[in-house]
Amino acid sequence: MEQSFEAMTIAMRVLTALNEKRPPDPRDLDYLRKVAPVRAHLPPDELACEVIQQAIKHRSEVRIAGRSAEGPLQA
Repeated sequence: MEQSFEAMTIAMRVLTALNEKRPPDPRDLDYLRKVAPVRAHLPPDELACEVIQQAIKHRSEVRIAGRSAEGPLQA
């Protein structure tokens, strides 16, 4: 889950730079392209949003898997 948090942080940094009308750090864009290679062709804002969505989905799946491993809920 640590990698998904890092990806979200970097994606937010890219979006913040774009919102402030400055170019994002090329290293941040390279990281996002590595994390989401299928979406690497997208413009930076769309790429960052896709990475955030991917990270949120991953975190949700990890939580669900954790609950499933615990067994049924007790009343």
